[in-house]
Amino acid sequence: MVPKDLLHEGVMESTISLPGFSARYFPFCAQHQILQVIQRQLETHAFCFLQRWLPSESLAAGWTCPEALELHKFFCLLEVHQEKAKDECFQLTLSALTGWRRVISSIRHAAVHRILHDRKTLRKMVRVAIKFSKCIAGFKGSKSLCRIQKFVKTSLSEFDQLTAQLKHNARLQISLCEAHPDYLVRRLILLPEAVRRVLQSVEDDFISNVERFLRTEFEST
Repeated sequence: MVPKDLLHEGVMESTISLPGFSARYFPFCAQHQILQVIQRQLETHAFCFLQRWLPSESLAAGWTCPEALELHKFFCLLEVHQEKAKDECFQLTLSALTGWRRVISSIRHAAVHRILHDRKTLRKMVRVAIKFSKCIAGFKGSKSLCRIQKFVKTSLSEFDQLTAQLKHNARLQISLCEAHPDYLVRRLILLPEAVRRVLQSVEDDFISNVERFLRTEFEST
């Protein structure tokens, strides 16, 4: 039989180390949906920007609608044709956009190829997306992305509160097992799976809230 202290330590480690308890964790399904929406918003803004400044070059690239545009190629097109628009406003805008090229391209890459990022990187993507949109579409054009940013912040705070409480309860259950040696082995073996199920339920609710928010937000715009 596994010594009580080693069993206690092993269950503690396997329970508290579940991915959902990580401070960097962001449920992938919710993240992917958010990035897809952001990608579409940025493509729309980029397309409108090109229609204003480089319409013939955009058409030559085959971009007849926002859905046809590819964000990483958007920067390439601007780079190739930057001398065709002499307007100072365009040149200043181009200079700002270039600084966000890597992050904006990574948004498209993550959305298309389903790449998981931690919440710090995702938040940075949202911040840069807002800056990009404000630059080429103005404050009004970036309002929906600002609402996404606010929603993500609020939802993650609620998610963290729930998972912190769940972690606390798991630690309490593990410590209580020490006072009941007759049931120690059975209870500790079952505890990680019980915690995992509750954690999955919390994550499912988080994803549902994200889906509902995005559906409501972008059906009304």
